[in-house]
Amino acid sequence: MEDVLQTLTVEDYTLATARAHAHLLAATRAAGTQRGAHDLIIAATAVASGRAVVTADARGFQDLPGVDVRLV
Repeated sequence: MEDVLQTLTVEDYTLATARAHAHLLAATRAAGTQRGAHDLIIAATAVASGRAVVTADARGFQDLPGVDVRLV
């Protein structure tokens, strides 16, 4: 685990992340769609830190406003 942590940046759940999370949660509720709680936190962290979500399964992230999703 330590080897993996040395190669990755671990992002804190900041106020900016919380605001992005609230915005994404409101958007999904307004659209009548459900997303996994962890998917929304991942997406909010990406938005708040100016990063993309890189995933092999875009279902949890597609159509979220402001979320850059890249498929692998």
